[in-house]
Amino acid sequence: MNQRPRKPGRSEFSDVKVQTGTGKGSSKFNYDERNVMTAWESFLTGGRPQDYSNVRTLVQDSWNRCKSLGIDARGVGAPLRNDQDYLHELHQDNHDLLTAAADSLAMLKHLLDNTSAMIILTDRDGVILESFGDSRTIEAGRDIHLEVGGGWNESTAGTNGIGTALRTGKPVLIHAAEHYCQDVKAWTCAAAPIFEPFDGSIVGVVDLSGPTEIFQRHNMTVPVIAARQIEQILHQRGSDERMQLMEACFNSAPTINDEDGLVVLDRHGRVVCHKNAPGIMLEGKVERLMRTGDSLFSPKSDMTEADIAASLPEEFTPHKIQRLQVDGKVRGTVLVFENKRRSPTMPLGTVTSNSRHEDVRGPTILGESTNFRRVLDMVRRVAAGRGSVLIEGETGVGKELVGRLFHAYTARTREDPFVTVNCGAITKELIGGELFGHVPGAFTGALREGKKGKFEQAHGGVLCLDEIGEMPLDVQPFLLRALEDRVIYRLGDNKARPVDVRLVAQTNRNLLKEVEAGTFRKDLYYRIGAIKISIPPLRDRGDDIFILLDHFNETFAGELDRNPLEFTDAAREALSHYPWPGNVRELRNLVESLHLTLSQRTVTVADIIASGIYVSGTDGLNEDDRNATSAGEAHDLDEMQRRVIKKAILDNNGNLTLAARQIGIARSTLYRKMEQFSIHRSYG
Repeated sequence: MNQRPRKPGRSEFSDVKVQTGTGKGSSKFNYDERNVMTAWESFLTGGRPQDYSNVRTLVQDSWNRCKSLGIDARGVGAPLRNDQDYLHELHQDNHDLLTAAADSLAMLKHLLDNTSAMIILTDRDGVILESFGDSRTIEAGRDIHLEVGGGWNESTAGTNGIGTALRTGKPVLIHAAEHYCQDVKAWTCAAAPIFEPFDGSIVGVVDLSGPTEIFQRHNMTVPVIAARQIEQILHQRGSDERMQLMEACFNSAPTINDEDGLVVLDRHGRVVCHKNAPGIMLEGKVERLMRTGDSLFSPKSDMTEADIAASLPEEFTPHKIQRLQVDGKVRGTVLVFENKRRSPTMPLGTVTSNSRHEDVRGPTILGESTNFRRVLDMVRRVAAGRGSVLIEGETGVGKELVGRLFHAYTARTREDPFVTVNCGAITKELIGGELFGHVPGAFTGALREGKKGKFEQAHGGVLCLDEIGEMPLDVQPFLLRALEDRVIYRLGDNKARPVDVRLVAQTNRNLLKEVEAGTFRKDLYYRIGAIKISIPPLRDRGDDIFILLDHFNETFAGELDRNPLEFTDAAREALSHYPWPGNVRELRNLVESLHLTLSQRTVTVADIIASGIYVSGTDGLNEDDRNATSAGEAHDLDEMQRRVIKKAILDNNGNLTLAARQIGIARSTLYRKMEQFSIHRSYG
């Protein structure tokens, strides 16, 4: 027969020893209720620490926190608030969690019938949202407010499974006399926190509670398994929604320019992704928000664009705020930052310039070195044909800018489109619809009115596929067919749509090796690679480094309304010896950083080193660096790259995304360089 939880002193565990767990903070020990009760009484009356040394460290720590907070150990249970308005708002605020937990809780409800146990779901603050299980146990729980609306945070209810799991961020079992408050000592509870997959924060707790006689060591497995199931559902739903937000953002392209900076936020105000974040300082802020999962603003369902603008931090001043809808409901926001730093034809993050040599419309490029001028001449020649072009080069050399120059030579009118697609920035599930478009209802999240793909948008102009080596293998046959037949089919449609586009493919990979590895189709490679243009890295362009350095220096000085920086001769010499693994983009970022961070206008070698650039063969190096560059090693580019990569990984505590950003290269390039130089992520 089911029984109500009993008051302390009547538990049938009073003379029984049991094991309650293993591991740090809950190490294996024999539970003796008399000893724990005696220790509790001694603790409350200021006894000696040795009087309760047989109490688990986890429990001792919790008791100490409770005592310091002044919690009444003789009190009754937890605070309760159960008015209907509060409960309605509570459930509204936790709609996602309740929906994700519904199936798991329903299954447990069935399993817990006639077991004297109850299963509980709380929010991130320990307030009970739902409870299911044995009816008599649920009724008994009302005596201590173990019911919907009860607040079981450790700071209000003392040591208990729910509150202590929230406090420690770990699964916790609190049994009988281990509870801090007297009237809860007739209970045993096992609780596991639920983590939000997006940012790792705790969003709730699953708890198994009941009278002490239900205690079993494996009680812990029930809430742990349930919590993991809920997390998986939250992860899947969150991923689906973020994909839909990205799709909604892509569909806003007619009102957003390619050069604009974008920050996409979900409905909680958290950064989902960003593109062309305007300026180093703001970009760093966005990256930190993505890492921590912090909200940019506290969202409310009825917020307008004006409300959002007013609630944003001061440094975020978008020139446009656009709400993103999914299935007819507002599910996110995109902040649009007007790109005032570059000309309308200049994409953010690529090499910039206005050449003194070219007279065609569109972007042109600074550079006097022979091998670089040879590239520009080749672009002019191949533009006269009709075939596809493959542009190869390391990250940051300016592949897209060369692609735009190619478009300028081929364009018949100023209206001929130039459409870019970053194959590495679009998920496998979305890239087909992005390239070829879709008809209404073609897939989950598809627009009701359908959508043109990038091929149709580029009709009559140039389609630039950046990072084509990242294109999923199963999408490649459709691209090959579109190039050969000059027709495309929208997803979900059998209607052929003629397209007239010149394809410019870009890659920092060796596609021939990708073909040999089976990750890139041979027929597609020969279709797009008949004409190849290889852009030399900055380190092979001689004095072009100084031409670009002076250009960026003057550009940022003008934008910031200040005098240009003055580089000492030693500093310029140091820059000429640096291998520039991030190429022109890295040089540009360095100059911008120096303009923003230096208080003086003269740049020394020490300033360059402080910016994360390793230099050699010049003054300003420490003794270890001087020794390392002896015997001609100053000009060993591989060794210099290896040291730069090691430093970046060390500076960013092994975070490869941040390390790649510091260097100015793609993360995929960083991986290959690490493998090439046998560098391990744990270095340093």
